[in-house]
Amino acid sequence: SPSLSKQIGYRPSVVMGACMSAKAIAAQKELYALRELQSAQRNAHEEMSKVKTQHAERVMQLQGEHQLEVRDLHGRIAKMIESTSDENRKIQEAHMDEMRQMHDRHTKEVRRIQEDHHNHMQQELLRHVEEVRKMQVEYRNQLKGLGVDMRYLNSTSRGWCGMPTTVLPKDMAMGNGHNDKAITP
Repeated sequence: SPSLSKQIGYRPSVVMGACMSAKAIAAQKELYALRELQSAQRNAHEEMSKVKTQHAERVMQLQGEHQLEVRDLHGRIAKMIESTSDENRKIQEAHMDEMRQMHDRHTKEVRRIQEDHHNHMQQELLRHVEEVRKMQVEYRNQLKGLGVDMRYLNSTSRGWCGMPTTVLPKDMAMGNGHNDKAITP
């Protein structure tokens, strides 16, 4: 049929002056359908290649953006670490300054306490020395009141082997200027 032949794009050919048989027309139709199928497959393959190329370009673009974001994040993390380490360093410096100031205050306080203690002990010693002097004066006054001569008591000493020896004043030993009575120990 002429309309079918125009649709499938072939011309009926005449083989040795005769019309083509139905088998030959079916074979030509099949051949035409295969060519159309190949053309459609080629078009689909080309379309698929374009889509794959676009997809690969998009993936590369996304990977580039991802790498930029990763670099940016690494930079931000590095800045955070740096700022944290700076803060820690500042905190440590402040702590060391505070410890140094506390040590200085403590040292000054200890020196002040030592000076106060020294002054107090010096005053206490002076007070005790003064009390001892007063007691010595009082003791001497009491002995004088009893009539004991301090020079005589001060001049007593110990002899050899711990035996006390007393040295009497010359007038007592001589018996008021007379040699007849000598006092021996």
